[in-house]
Amino acid sequence: MSRMDIGELPEVPQSGTVANQIYELALRNEYVDAPRCAAALGITEDEAAAAIRDLVGLRLLHVVHGCTHAYVAVNPMTASLQLLAVHDEELRSRQHRLEQLRQRMHSLMPLYQAQLAGKPDPGPVQRIEDTEVARGVVAGLLADARSEVLWARSYEDPLGNAALIGVDARMQADADLRVRLLLPQSARFDPALREYVGRLVARAGEARTTTAGVAWVMIVDGSTGVVPLEEGTGVAVLRDPAVVAGFHRGFEGLWFPAEAFDGHYDPEAGRVASAEVDAAIVRMLVNGVEDKVIARTLGISARTCQRRISDLMESLDARTRFQAGYLLRTRGRGGS
Repeated sequence: MSRMDIGELPEVPQSGTVANQIYELALRNEYVDAPRCAAALGITEDEAAAAIRDLVGLRLLHVVHGCTHAYVAVNPMTASLQLLAVHDEELRSRQHRLEQLRQRMHSLMPLYQAQLAGKPDPGPVQRIEDTEVARGVVAGLLADARSEVLWARSYEDPLGNAALIGVDARMQADADLRVRLLLPQSARFDPALREYVGRLVARAGEARTTTAGVAWVMIVDGSTGVVPLEEGTGVAVLRDPAVVAGFHRGFEGLWFPAEAFDGHYDPEAGRVASAEVDAAIVRMLVNGVEDKVIARTLGISARTCQRRISDLMESLDARTRFQAGYLLRTRGRGGS
């Protein structure tokens, strides 16, 4: 019998399905075949034959020795072992090859570091305008991290998902590395980020969310900072102790009042978070902040921001943002 890939296997028969009924029939009888199943279940022989093929593919039915179309039921645990044994072996082999590749790549680090030591000092500020080069530099900083990575990630990420992947891999390789991730409140509504935060917290990392406004910054071991370039592509690597210390203090100032986040979505907490986002929009709207700045500050898309403002204006029966800000101010809903 040829092996099927996991993705090609039929669904495991659930209660009430034809395949489940045929499997139950096989458990109660010495053997089953398509005519017997069709007669017992009131279905066509073609339907019975199709379900039997699925059960054979799942190793839950086995052809009777010496017969061609008669089948007996197989213990689900035995079927599972038979079905998945080859896939388990492939997975272990693949993991072994990945580990070998990782070790071989890491064996080049002394050579890389030796060459790096001979290069001129890049100075207190190193501008890297090419995004691909920037991703490589940040990956190198994360690979060299020894104690702590502080990362405030805004909605607009100059590195795309590269830093997310890099931090994930670094934590997997070093269980002692401490990572603190600060996200905008809107991250609580992003399934991909929730899943990522769940993995981070499971590896002893920490994550928090805030409506105070998150600007993208990464600080590695308290000595090297990374910030986006003003053009929106590339990064600047900061090594001046006073500058890095200033960014460190700014991160801590946002971190401590922020709300802990473990990646799980709770409907009630979600409603509270949504209300906090709306309240932050109100505060900025009252103070005349532009839509794009509000969106960037809260870590939401421009479209989401405009929709929320539109809903707010509708609730106030305001025709313009200026009028909405005035009404909010006079009604005491905005902040100074």
